[in-house]
Amino acid sequence: MAAQKSKFPAPAKPLSLNRIVKKIIADRKYAKFIHGEVRKARMGDRAAAARVAAHFKPLPAELKALKIKRSRLPALAKCTDPTHTNLIDFAAHV
Repeated sequence: MAAQKSKFPAPAKPLSLNRIVKKIIADRKYAKFIHGEVRKARMGDRAAAARVAAHFKPLPAELKALKIKRSRLPALAKCTDPTHTNLIDFAAHV
């Protein structure tokens, strides 16, 4: 079976927290897509985790504003880390 092509190809570079939340709020279909990918990633789907990572990378300044310690940054790079995906999943679930 051929791989299904995403309706939402990855942007040229991953979106910041601010930009992805705005996109999620503005586009209900995108919100549903990214929420589904986050859920699949949390269940161990590596392809879904790669898609989330291609769409979302919070800026260091955004993490600092949220008071997320630098020691947490390596874990945030992993999509299956709930701290990372919770940053956008709250908006995507709307």
